[in-house]
Amino acid sequence: MNLFTKRAALLRLVAVAAVGAVLAAGCGDDDEAAPVAAAPETTVAPAEPAPAASETGRCGDPERLADSINFLNWADYIDPAILDMFEEECGVSVTLDTHVANEDAIAKVAVGNSGYSLVIVTDYAIAIMADQELLAPLDLSLIPNSANLDPNQMSAYYDPDNIYSLPYQYSTTGFAFDVTAYETPPTSWSVIFDENPLCGESSLLEDQREVIGAALVYLGYDWNETDPAAHEQALELILEARDCVSAFDSANYYGDLGSGEILAAMSWGFAAGIAYLDNPNVRYIIPEEGGIIWQDAMVVPADAPEAYTAHVLINYMLEPDIGALITEFTIGYTPNLTVPPELSDDYFDVIEGAGLVLTDDIRERLTWQVRDERHAIFADTWAEVLLYGSGPPLRGAGGGGGGRRGGGAGRPPGGRPRPDRHAEGACRAPGGRPRRGPPRRRRPHAGADPREVHTRFTPCR
Repeated sequence: MNLFTKRAALLRLVAVAAVGAVLAAGCGDDDEAAPVAAAPETTVAPAEPAPAASETGRCGDPERLADSINFLNWADYIDPAILDMFEEECGVSVTLDTHVANEDAIAKVAVGNSGYSLVIVTDYAIAIMADQELLAPLDLSLIPNSANLDPNQMSAYYDPDNIYSLPYQYSTTGFAFDVTAYETPPTSWSVIFDENPLCGESSLLEDQREVIGAALVYLGYDWNETDPAAHEQALELILEARDCVSAFDSANYYGDLGSGEILAAMSWGFAAGIAYLDNPNVRYIIPEEGGIIWQDAMVVPADAPEAYTAHVLINYMLEPDIGALITEFTIGYTPNLTVPPELSDDYFDVIEGAGLVLTDDIRERLTWQVRDERHAIFADTWAEVLLYGSGPPLRGAGGGGGGRRGGGAGRPPGGRPRPDRHAEGACRAPGGRPRRGPPRRRRPHAGADPREVHTRFTPCR
């Protein structure tokens, strides 16, 4: 099975159990079925009509809602069933378009009259779009659910006062590995940059900022360091590591981790969760020297034709039940404090089993990665990495300019490397809705503060 269908197992686990129970109830060991009593005649009442938008309280003012809205998002970063639910509940048809890199999204909006009323991009791209006056300030009075957002995920460097954006999902960059490959589990970037015991069976991301940043922090510098002398040291370190890793790879590595083709990789957190679904020996760490946090957020273009409806859709996605569907779909972290009690045990099993729980100690090791003109030296250093000496292949579509959150390098044709959620049977109940199954929730113990439960999964840096 293609790994890109595996993340659907989070919700499908519940669905399979439910279907199995139904089949078991209808089957027996005897060849002859037991007699079934005739059911009494009943009168079936007509189905209740779906409540009007004004009755749900989740659709704003129906008089101001548009009939349709255009939404630009990362490929496969929201379950299409959520948009169907929004249409059924609020009467607004959502046309979803996708981008494969932040620069792609910026370009689509920058041309003007793009038709998009809601866009999701990654942190640094928001600062760029705001500087270019491409974004409209948000009216938080139209987004009451913004009060549910974790203050630790608000007021980040790219939008200090949340004038233009609200967080959608976030994750981290660290190191993933197969526990069977090490006598002692690694805790440091040294397993890549010093003495790598897995030559030919490990990989680095095809991303200039992340690879160079990891080398810098291993050397004792800040992840965003721009000092030329520090970059010379980082270049030497990366070139030495380059002779040992199997690839600079942002597109395929977590499939390879899941299959055992490689045993260690620089990795995004959500990708380690995907690999864990195929291979329960996969673990993820933020090395002791540090890693990064990144966040995708929702913005409204300055020329959005349906700005009011965009605000309503943002508020809808911040509802607890909708937020839970989004987080389980992405295997990311939710910035919404009301979502964790809604998440299934299957989600928590992956987070805990793969080592994705974010403790206070781990949060202290996370840094925001700043991408702007002041950090142009990273491109120069990366050019030296690619041109100097021999090394492993690039497993993506370009020269490592951005990977998951940059210029699109490392992206397979068709966009962001995420599981195929459109495969037949992928976490769908009849009618196309996501299966939620019977309630299987992990709730706070009596008297617990819900924030304490949430912060197990939320970094604050």
